[in-house]
Amino acid sequence: MSTLFATQNNTTLAPALAQIQRRMRLADLETLPPDDGIRYEILQGKLIMTPAPRRSHMAVATRLVTAISSVLSAALPDWSLAVQPINLELETETVTYQCQPDLSIFDQPLATVAADESLLPVIVLEIVSPGNPENDYIRKVDAYAQMGIPEYWIVDPGNLAVTYLALVTGAYGAHYAQITASALLPDLTLIPADLFAGL
Repeated sequence: MSTLFATQNNTTLAPALAQIQRRMRLADLETLPPDDGIRYEILQGKLIMTPAPRRSHMAVATRLVTAISSVLSAALPDWSLAVQPINLELETETVTYQCQPDLSIFDQPLATVAADESLLPVIVLEIVSPGNPENDYIRKVDAYAQMGIPEYWIVDPGNLAVTYLALVTGAYGAHYAQITASALLPDLTLIPADLFAGL
């Protein structure tokens, strides 16, 4: 009886499962509800839905913006910081990515960045959410490497850590290697005790 039930259930669910398991494309994003408060990304061809972040996430983002803005204004005034998620996309015959990093740093002035949607940041930052750390530590590592982003920083409040990754291009393609500090912003020091204080 249970076998029969399972067979019937699988038959009934087959079209829905096929829809969920199929590879998502960038064009599929246009069919999703607009302005519903959900952040949609595509990682390795799978749709990732993220609700609005917690206030602790916002607090870390605010501290990052303050620290980064201070260094940019003092040392690199022609660079700019995107303080809200932007779309970064890559689609080939075999893979689809659409990512929205929490923060992005460009080596171009703000007006140039605003006028050219194709410009890629030189640094992207993700603040790890406790519900899906594998997105930031695994899926987005591959995504940002394939896009050619020179540095990727993973800011993890749960582990009180900041991980810096630098792009390496070799015989086996692009991948990231961990570094002890940013090579692109050497004047910036992020102290976890200060960054995550009270959270």
